Amino acid sequence: MELVRQLAGLSVSHIRQFRDDDSYIDRLSHRYTTTLCVVFAILVTTKQYAGDPIDCWVPAQFKTSYEAYTDSYCWIANTYYIPIDQELPDDEPGRRSQDILYYQWVPFILLFQAFLFYFPRIVWRTLNVKSGLDLVNLVDAAIKYEQVEQYESRERIMSYLLINIERYISARAQLTRRHIEKRVSCIRRFFQLFCFCSNRHYGNYLVIVYFLVKLMWLVNGLAQLFLLNAFLGNDYYLFGFEVIEKLLKNQRWTENKHFPKVTYCDFKIREIGINHFYTVQCVLRINLFNEVIFIIQWFWLISVSVATIYDFLLWLYHCTVPREKIHFIRRHLGIMSSFNPQEERQLARDFVLHYLKDDGVFVTRLLSVNSSDLVVTEIINQLWIRFKTSNRLYSTSQGQNQKPNDNNNAIDTSTQAINTSLQNGNTSTNNNNRPRISRIPPPPLPPFARRTIYQQSNNDKAENIQESNKSAKDTDV
Repeated sequence: MELVRQLAGLSVSHIRQFRDDDSYIDRLSHRYTTTLCVVFAILVTTKQYAGDPIDCWVPAQFKTSYEAYTDSYCWIANTYYIPIDQELPDDEPGRRSQDILYYQWVPFILLFQAFLFYFPRIVWRTLNVKSGLDLVNLVDAAIKYEQVEQYESRERIMSYLLINIERYISARAQLTRRHIEKRVSCIRRFFQLFCFCSNRHYGNYLVIVYFLVKLMWLVNGLAQLFLLNAFLGNDYYLFGFEVIEKLLKNQRWTENKHFPKVTYCDFKIREIGINHFYTVQCVLRINLFNEVIFIIQWFWLISVSVATIYDFLLWLYHCTVPREKIHFIRRHLGIMSSFNPQEERQLARDFVLHYLKDDGVFVTRLLSVNSSDLVVTEIINQLWIRFKTSNRLYSTSQGQNQKPNDNNNAIDTSTQAINTSLQNGNTSTNNNNRPRISRIPPPPLPPFARRTIYQQSNNDKAENIQESNKSAKDTDV
């Protein structure tokens, strides 16, 4: 991974000319592969329309205009390939079965490849915005945070990051609590347990969408080898292995059946009711470029597919294994002084699994990949402080709502049940009598609610001061 980070430092995205909300391997697919295909398409198109892609050997009686006609006809009507050491078939179907059908369409094939590699990017941008969290702006804000030197600007950027992430978590937590309070039928529970439930209720919307998009890139990289084989029609998926074999055996790999340079063309000329049949030998100059382009394409597709498989498995491990998610958050919390590993171990686990959930951990990890670990550490620390504050406010409000008599009755009832079980000879207590503590944390208070509480506390303090001043004046009188 260190090598990947060093190579990413050399990337043009480090200059921030592009807006990133994915990983380096994803950009390898939708940015660099797309650019490579477009450059190749421009190169081939220039050679076809600004140069001379084909040149045919014509009989001596052909004039210059006849020669130009032959080149144009053979370029449009396709040529066929027969090895020089084999005889030409006498029948026309035997010749046409060896037609080369791809060389006129190479620019369009390359542009179609570029579209296929960029299409998952469109899907990712379209679906992640529907979550209510703009990942592109968050990444840009995180990068600007480490570049800005003024304290006020840094505070505004950090406030923007925290408000957006907290708003997303807060809205999702409220929906989750309402959703859990409803009675769920057995059929619905079955689909929740055994099917992928992608929803903001479950806190895994962004994760599921991201893995679907990465699966699209993975299938795209592998399937394009077979798509090119269908377009080119010459066992293209084995082309790279043949090149490697010929290089190892010190053979000439420039002469092969995949991209032949010398082909044949048949055409008829009608003169005064008589059809003259000609077979000419042509040189496909364009195949010099096509061969090099598709050799690079073959090795590039294999490399991108392998890198995508590795990145897919790595993100799958980071985003689905609970221990890895907890370790990632604890590693960042351990840098700051607001976290006590001995006393707040279980609270940190609830913070990761029940507060941030999959989407929250995914967003922080995505920010860490595209910005820096220091920015992510500050964001996680601020979220951790607000999580503990909201828990204290929630527990305080719950304690104030409970009456002392109710607590005494609850204690007496539980004590009476334990004494009864001991008198009957049971030394173990029933676990069902124990109160169950829900690990689902309360929804975090939005900023305006925290401001309201703060203002109310200040108003109470002011009223207490005024009452004390009045009592002091009465005493003096």
